[in-house]
Amino acid sequence: MHDFETLTEELKKHLDSPRQNWLLGAGISFKSNIPLMFPLTDRVKAIIEASAEAKDKDIYQTLTDDLDEDCHIEHYLSHLGDLIALSERSKDKSAKICDKNFTCEELRKMHRTIIAAIGNTVRYGYIKEEGKEAEIGTPEVPIVDISHHLAFVKALYKNRANLESRSRLSFFTTNYDTLLEDALAIEKKIVIDGFSGGAVGFWNAKNEFTKADDKQLTCGVYKLHGSIDWHCDKTYGLVRVRYGTKYLPDVADIMIYPQATKYVETQKDPFSFLFERFRRALNSPQDNVLATCGYSFGDDHINAEIESALRTKGNRTTLLAFSEESPKEDIIINKTLDRWLKDEDFGSRIYVAGKKGIYHNSTVAVQPETEDPLWWWTFSGLTNFLTSGDV
Repeated sequence: MHDFETLTEELKKHLDSPRQNWLLGAGISFKSNIPLMFPLTDRVKAIIEASAEAKDKDIYQTLTDDLDEDCHIEHYLSHLGDLIALSERSKDKSAKICDKNFTCEELRKMHRTIIAAIGNTVRYGYIKEEGKEAEIGTPEVPIVDISHHLAFVKALYKNRANLESRSRLSFFTTNYDTLLEDALAIEKKIVIDGFSGGAVGFWNAKNEFTKADDKQLTCGVYKLHGSIDWHCDKTYGLVRVRYGTKYLPDVADIMIYPQATKYVETQKDPFSFLFERFRRALNSPQDNVLATCGYSFGDDHINAEIESALRTKGNRTTLLAFSEESPKEDIIINKTLDRWLKDEDFGSRIYVAGKKGIYHNSTVAVQPETEDPLWWWTFSGLTNFLTSGDV
């Protein structure tokens, strides 16, 4: 039976692995003033109510009436994606929501309106605390803060000072903000993101990511859901652009796919390429680590890729999940990690660092002697753990 100190030392050893991949989700950007899903949903609704055309308002309200109360903006986009597909196949090029018919073009316009609202909110920031007036970032006064990402990058590479020249770090993220790649660049790390060029870049993934394979001291950044600075241009294809340019597509043409169900989109480039790289990173006959933070394991497609890799015979990937426990009585952490921890085939290769302790091959926490909550499951807490070793 492992004690807490022994498991903590095992975590530290895995974090020293020369083959290390990070999967980072929305939770790491929360303190940077980029909202989580439900505040983002509220903000998108407010934008539509304040500035959208009457038809967009009607569609959004009808979607709200049709969806469960606990649905957020990802579910709205998923629902719209399904309805657009149905309308494209129908004879009259329309789809029904709550006994109302909307044309394919109307549904596409609604989708673009939501994408634009998400893009502006993520780009400039939004804070809404209970009982306080919302703080809304603008192009003139953005409120997005990069300090937490900078601290993480500094801690991660400082922790690997003796390993950096012979190690490989890759970053996979479901976030469509640019804080991760910006922080890496500010810290003078060579970032490979699939684009060639300068401030404006063109998608050239095969050549660019080959550099990350061939050269040490580079780090690949794989944005599995796209990015607020990716635009799909009818003439130039997928381009990465500067904010505020008028000679490339408007904000509604941002290449992000934050839908809850993404299987279809991940079969197309650029997402097919990015997921192929994710799949490759997860499969290794050598000791290999996938560490997660801010990721709630709510994306079925990503979870399926991880589980497939963990079940592959001969694969030696270990999963380190920095994740808070669930408030629900029938769930320990989340449904996915709860199931994986008890799996006879690979549960021994999963460690979950939570508020109560460490979970390893079991959903029962191995706890420290102190009863104080642990904070390493947060982005700042993880950064502190990387820096000092304190939990």
